[in-house]
Amino acid sequence: MNDDDDDDFEQLVLANKREWNSFWFWRDKPVGESGIARNILEATGVQVDGLRSLDPNDPPDCEATLDGQFSGVEVTELVHRPTLERSIKAVRQRSRGEEPRKPEAYFDWHRDDLIAALQAMLNAKDAAKLKRSYERYVLVIHTDEFFLDSDRVGSFLKGARFNTSLITHAFLGLSYEPGKGYPVFELELVRA
Repeated sequence: MNDDDDDDFEQLVLANKREWNSFWFWRDKPVGESGIARNILEATGVQVDGLRSLDPNDPPDCEATLDGQFSGVEVTELVHRPTLERSIKAVRQRSRGEEPRKPEAYFDWHRDDLIAALQAMLNAKDAAKLKRSYERYVLVIHTDEFFLDSDRVGSFLKGARFNTSLITHAFLGLSYEPGKGYPVFELELVRA
């Protein structure tokens, strides 16, 4: 790789990232979702073969053979949307030389917040109308929330159980932590 290639790659990355909470984010949604799914599933030890993106208008986002089973894979982000929007706006104002009305911020997640948000995501994705049948239907949730590190999430998820009917497996993947890689938590599901 020469300097021009490095510059081109840097421009590509900058064009596809957002200004805040950007660890997992990629503007080209199908590319981002398949990369996120692969990283998080492989971090759990799942054997991922033949992963491919599907039509972005119909669930699931991807399909693959996971541990030998044909699987649909849905990918979604756990983020506190009001805080994210306020922070992106502040970064943009600052980049234009303006003083932001509200500076960048982080949402201080508590156990009840996390459990409720995860169940809401499961409920939303569980209602999918699938065009194919799968041996597994997997939800991959990713987050780059500042106050959701592996120690805190591990303690929050102790004893937590989540209701589903369609989803057979769900994983919560955190952004990279030095010495820990990509911490991933498999959610305990209770299927109706």
